[in-house]
Amino acid sequence: MTSEQSPVKIRNATQAVDAVLSYLRGQKPLVIPDAEAQWQEKTIYSGEPQDYAITGKLFTSDKWLIEVLQGVAPLSRTVYWISVFNPDSRYYWKGRIRADGVVQEDVALGELPEPEAQMIADEFLLKSKIPPPRPGGYGH
Repeated sequence: MTSEQSPVKIRNATQAVDAVLSYLRGQKPLVIPDAEAQWQEKTIYSGEPQDYAITGKLFTSDKWLIEVLQGVAPLSRTVYWISVFNPDSRYYWKGRIRADGVVQEDVALGELPEPEAQMIADEFLLKSKIPPPRPGGYGH
Protein backbone atom coordinates (compact mmCIF):
# COMPACT_ATOMS: atom_id res chain seq x y z
CA MET A 1 0.00 0.00 0.00
CA THR A 2 1.37 3.40 -0.95
CA SER A 3 1.14 6.40 1.34
CA GLU A 4 -1.62 7.81 -0.93
CA GLN A 5 -3.91 4.79 -0.51
CA SER A 6 -6.26 4.59 2.46
CA PRO A 7 -6.90 1.24 4.11
CA VAL A 8 -10.07 -0.53 3.02
CA LYS A 9 -12.56 -0.64 5.90
CA ILE A 10 -15.79 -1.20 3.94
CA ARG A 11 -15.79 -4.30 1.74
CA ASN A 12 -19.51 -4.85 0.99
CA ALA A 13 -23.01 -3.40 1.27
CA THR A 14 -23.62 -4.91 4.73
CA GLN A 15 -20.52 -3.24 6.15
CA ALA A 16 -21.54 0.03 4.45
CA VAL A 17 -24.95 -0.11 6.17
CA ASP A 18 -23.38 -0.83 9.56
CA ALA A 19 -20.92 2.04 9.18
CA VAL A 20 -23.58 4.54 8.09
CA LEU A 21 -25.93 3.55 10.92
CA SER A 22 -23.09 4.00 13.43
CA TYR A 23 -22.41 7.42 11.92
CA LEU A 24 -26.10 8.39 12.18
CA ARG A 25 -26.43 7.05 15.75
CA GLY A 26 -23.71 9.51 16.70
CA GLN A 27 -25.91 12.34 15.45
CA LYS A 28 -29.53 11.42 16.27
CA PRO A 29 -29.53 8.13 18.16
CA LEU A 30 -33.23 8.23 19.07
CA VAL A 31 -34.52 8.06 15.49
CA ILE A 32 -32.17 5.42 14.07
CA PRO A 33 -32.62 1.65 14.42
CA ASP A 34 -30.65 0.27 17.34
CA ALA A 35 -27.59 -1.88 16.88
CA GLU A 36 -29.59 -5.03 17.67
CA ALA A 37 -31.91 -4.64 14.65
CA GLN A 38 -32.18 -7.72 12.44
CA TRP A 39 -31.91 -6.84 8.74
CA GLN A 40 -33.31 -8.72 5.76
CA GLU A 41 -31.23 -8.28 2.61
CA LYS A 42 -32.51 -8.42 -0.96
CA THR A 43 -30.75 -7.77 -4.26
CA ILE A 44 -32.56 -5.12 -6.28
CA TYR A 45 -32.39 -4.59 -10.03
CA SER A 46 -32.85 -1.71 -12.41
CA GLY A 47 -35.51 -1.97 -15.07
CA GLU A 48 -33.49 0.33 -17.32
CA PRO A 49 -30.55 -0.51 -19.61
CA GLN A 50 -27.31 0.41 -17.86
CA ASP A 51 -24.20 1.94 -19.39
CA TYR A 52 -22.20 0.60 -16.45
CA ALA A 53 -22.77 -2.08 -13.86
CA ILE A 54 -24.48 -1.15 -10.61
CA THR A 55 -25.16 -3.50 -7.75
CA GLY A 56 -28.14 -2.73 -5.55
CA LYS A 57 -29.25 -4.09 -2.18
CA LEU A 58 -32.35 -3.34 -0.16
CA PHE A 59 -32.14 -3.87 3.60
CA THR A 60 -35.33 -3.94 5.69
CA SER A 61 -35.87 -4.13 9.44
CA ASP A 62 -39.04 -3.32 11.34
CA LYS A 63 -40.13 -0.13 9.62
CA TRP A 64 -36.79 0.94 8.16
CA LEU A 65 -35.64 0.67 4.54
CA ILE A 66 -32.04 1.09 3.43
CA GLU A 67 -30.96 1.08 -0.20
CA VAL A 68 -27.31 0.58 -1.08
CA LEU A 69 -26.00 1.11 -4.61
CA GLN A 70 -22.43 0.62 -5.72
CA GLY A 71 -20.69 0.79 -9.05
CA VAL A 72 -18.07 -1.67 -10.21
CA ALA A 73 -14.65 -0.40 -9.18
CA PRO A 74 -11.52 -1.71 -7.50
CA LEU A 75 -12.37 -2.36 -3.84
CA SER A 76 -10.19 0.49 -2.58
CA ARG A 77 -12.09 2.97 -4.81
CA THR A 78 -15.62 1.66 -4.25
CA VAL A 79 -18.26 4.18 -3.18
CA TYR A 80 -21.55 3.03 -1.67
CA TRP A 81 -24.54 5.35 -2.22
CA ILE A 82 -26.98 4.87 0.65
CA SER A 83 -30.54 6.01 1.39
CA VAL A 84 -32.04 5.39 4.85
CA PHE A 85 -35.80 5.81 5.19
CA ASN A 86 -38.61 5.16 7.65
CA PRO A 87 -42.00 5.53 5.89
CA ASP A 88 -43.91 5.82 9.20
CA SER A 89 -41.87 8.58 10.83
CA ARG A 90 -40.78 9.98 7.42
CA TYR A 91 -37.16 10.22 8.57
CA TYR A 92 -34.77 10.17 5.62
CA TRP A 93 -31.02 10.38 5.10
CA LYS A 94 -29.00 10.11 1.91
CA GLY A 95 -25.27 10.01 1.44
CA ARG A 96 -22.32 7.91 0.51
CA ILE A 97 -19.49 6.09 2.16
CA ARG A 98 -16.14 5.31 0.61
CA ALA A 99 -14.24 2.07 1.08
CA ASP A 100 -11.96 3.85 3.58
CA GLY A 101 -15.00 4.56 5.80
CA VAL A 102 -15.39 8.28 5.09
CA VAL A 103 -19.08 9.31 5.09
CA GLN A 104 -20.43 12.21 3.03
CA GLU A 105 -23.97 13.46 3.58
CA ASP A 106 -26.06 14.50 0.59
CA VAL A 107 -29.33 14.93 2.55
CA ALA A 108 -29.06 15.40 6.31
CA LEU A 109 -31.21 13.18 8.53
CA GLY A 110 -34.59 14.78 8.97
CA GLU A 111 -38.33 14.41 8.67
CA LEU A 112 -39.74 14.77 5.15
CA PRO A 113 -43.05 16.40 4.24
CA GLU A 114 -45.79 13.82 3.58
CA PRO A 115 -45.87 14.12 -0.26
CA GLU A 116 -42.10 13.72 -0.58
CA ALA A 117 -42.06 10.80 1.88
CA GLN A 118 -44.82 9.06 -0.10
CA MET A 119 -42.86 9.50 -3.33
CA ILE A 120 -39.74 7.94 -1.77
CA ALA A 121 -41.78 5.07 -0.28
CA ASP A 122 -43.29 4.40 -3.72
CA GLU A 123 -39.80 4.35 -5.30
CA PHE A 124 -38.56 1.83 -2.73
CA LEU A 125 -41.59 -0.38 -3.35
CA LEU A 126 -41.15 -0.23 -7.12
CA LYS A 127 -37.44 -1.09 -6.92
CA SER A 128 -38.16 -4.07 -4.68
CA LYS A 129 -40.48 -5.58 -7.32
CA ILE A 130 -38.27 -5.41 -10.43
CA PRO A 131 -37.37 -8.98 -11.47
CA PRO A 132 -33.79 -10.06 -12.08
CA PRO A 133 -32.46 -9.62 -15.62
CA ARG A 134 -32.64 -12.44 -18.13
CA PRO A 135 -29.31 -13.96 -19.15
CA GLY A 136 -27.44 -11.25 -21.01
CA GLY A 137 -28.90 -8.49 -18.83
CA TYR A 138 -31.26 -5.65 -19.54
CA GLY A 139 -30.82 -4.05 -22.96
CA HIS A 140 -28.00 -6.35 -24.07
